[in-house]
Amino acid sequence: MASNFANFIVFYKLNDSSYRTYNYNRQHYETIKKLCYDSNQFELLTKSIDEHNDESLKSYADELVNARNELLTSKVLKVPFDYFDNSFKKKDGYAYYRTHSNNVKNFLKRFLNKDYLDFEPITVQEETYFNKTYRGGQSYGYPGIYDCTTYDFKFFYPSIMASTEFQIATTEGIIKEIKTTIPKKFKYGIYNVKITSDDEYFNMVFAFSKDDHYTHYSLNFVLLYNKEYGGRIQMEILSNQALIYDDLIDSSDIFYSWYNVLWKLKKEFPSNKIIKKLASSAWGELQNKKNIWKTEDMIIDEKLDIGFGFENDYHIEEIRVKSTGDEYRLINLKTNIYEYQFRLKAFLTDFGRVKIAKIALQNIDNVVRIQTDSITFDKPIILTINNFAIDSKKCGKFEIKNRKIMVPIE
Repeated sequence: MASNFANFIVFYKLNDSSYRTYNYNRQHYETIKKLCYDSNQFELLTKSIDEHNDESLKSYADELVNARNELLTSKVLKVPFDYFDNSFKKKDGYAYYRTHSNNVKNFLKRFLNKDYLDFEPITVQEETYFNKTYRGGQSYGYPGIYDCTTYDFKFFYPSIMASTEFQIATTEGIIKEIKTTIPKKFKYGIYNVKITSDDEYFNMVFAFSKDDHYTHYSLNFVLLYNKEYGGRIQMEILSNQALIYDDLIDSSDIFYSWYNVLWKLKKEFPSNKIIKKLASSAWGELQNKKNIWKTEDMIIDEKLDIGFGFENDYHIEEIRVKSTGDEYRLINLKTNIYEYQFRLKAFLTDFGRVKIAKIALQNIDNVVRIQTDSITFDKPIILTINNFAIDSKKCGKFEIKNRKIMVPIE
């Protein structure tokens, strides 16, 4: 059974927006201008474009087949999860072809607590606040050559989503007037605050927002740093209005069962690439907007009201300039702008940065690199933190070139 499956292609995108593909059954390579949704198709995502080649495509296809077959033998899953199964039919009668994206979402749906899915739609007003915060992981690197010890979290964002410490708002955030004096604790929300620091250690672990907007997680961390670490970080509330949320639930109420299954699968098959994909991509998939693509001619013919702001009917997310005519990625602001109404954007990554910062501060004099869910020290460090384990691939003598690049020294 495990060896019988529907055909699929793997692909990566080229600089000219065309696609290099590999058809598994036909063992055929082809460069095409546009992907057609007529088979299962999985994108090869790599850390470097140097890894984009035909050999990598074939190797990736073989890895997917092996991972899919292995997953079908799982004793953790009561009902098998076939990554290639396209036997389902959509409402229009066409086959439901598999992608990484819809597989990740289907797996999530299977294990989410469905008692907590009736959330109010995310509004345009909330989206504008989300976009003013810094939404990436913390990144720091001190150039030099070191005898490195690196720790990283396993399932970093999924573990936060399954935590009782992380909360999610279930209803629309409300713009409220606030006092411009610094409170003892910031309520759940997003605030317009200027943060000024010449503290070397603080600047190593904190991510500043270019638009001076922060969630309560970041702001309460500043208060904690000043109190417990003797910091003198300056905070100035720039606006007497903030986006405040009142109706909250523990994120674990929704995501714990899903995370628990993933964790058991990881133990069952430690090297399975599909399990890693199901975990690492989930939070990003839940933040996907309902995008539609339109050519310039279509926009004119359909008389669409588009713009880069949020006051038009359609918001421009991206413009692709092509020789055949520009293409626009749009969001219809007259309907729900997100596919799912989980308010993870801004809050999840912020919580993660604070979590990493608190760990780094325990041995801050020896921290030489921070990269989202990992910390590198310049000497052996013993830590006993759940799911935070030594990454043997990044231990030993390394040169840290900058905050993103560290290379081994032979």
